[in-house]
Amino acid sequence: MVRRFGRALFVLASAIAIVWLVGSASLAAPNDPKIGVIDLQKVYRDAPRVKQYQEQLDGFNRNLASKLDIRSQNMMLNEEEIKELIDLKTKEKPTDAEKARITQLSEIERAKDEELKKLQETKELNEQQQARLKELQGLQQKSKDVGAALDKDYGAQYQAKMVELQTKSDNDILEAVKKMAEAKGITLVLDKAGVLLGGTDVTDDVISRLDRKVQ
Repeated sequence: MVRRFGRALFVLASAIAIVWLVGSASLAAPNDPKIGVIDLQKVYRDAPRVKQYQEQLDGFNRNLASKLDIRSQNMMLNEEEIKELIDLKTKEKPTDAEKARITQLSEIERAKDEELKKLQETKELNEQQQARLKELQGLQQKSKDVGAALDKDYGAQYQAKMVELQTKSDNDILEAVKKMAEAKGITLVLDKAGVLLGGTDVTDDVISRLDRKVQ
């Protein structure tokens, strides 16, 4: 699931240029523009706040992946039990009682798994054993089905979170560019990737304005 920011650099570059071409005429005379250039790739790579957003996205992804992994390794628990186990195992600091419950649930799962394997290996089953085998197989299949559905749902959740944090990142970069331009009297800011020569490089100034947000 993990993806990195920077998917809309060309959009952000255009937005920066338009904002400062249209909105900053008062900062310098039209016949004497002061042009700044910014390395957006470097901003996305080095700005502390952008890194912070990426860390949030990576953490969100790890949490979703962990939930799927726990589920895939404990398919013999019923839905109520697996949800409880996931909640307990994804806690940062579980209590001793919670750790004991994790162990208990793991033992329940292991016992059911061993029971299923023994029944599957038995050549002749009585009616009671056949019913139990069917019950355990149904439990396992339901876990697989729920896991597959959640995999798709988690993928959608991840995409939504990525868009949310990407938008925050883009907006913060634009705001930093605006403040930098106002402070330096710059009329127009362009993406450095599209400039062959000239312009004042303001990349480091913009990065310095994108310090990490207080959580």
